[in-house]
Amino acid sequence: MDSRESVLKALLSFTRPTSDIARKLSAYDWDAPSPLVVLEAVHISSTLKHFMAGELSSAQVDDWANCIECRDDIEYDPSSAIGLALHELANPLLTRPLTRQSATALVAALS
Repeated sequence: MDSRESVLKALLSFTRPTSDIARKLSAYDWDAPSPLVVLEAVHISSTLKHFMAGELSSAQVDDWANCIECRDDIEYDPSSAIGLALHELANPLLTRPLTRQSATALVAALS
């Protein structure tokens, strides 16, 4: 059985389908006494580069971001560039749809 930390790392790295990771994470509470992993700019940039290469759809990126957003076991500052990018990706109806142009702008903002 995978540890919670290893499942979270797989989520951040997008090394497995989000549906598989979400299923594994459902065994754990959303709340955690402390974060086990840290969301970094490279995680978001890498995911967006896969999107821009046509390897991921905007729906897959949305699912990925929603799986990360608001988890207590994943650390990030919501007011940072990382937090703002994650919010945008998880909430395309509230912010803007993910396009190649918006992905390029987010990658630039994260570098």
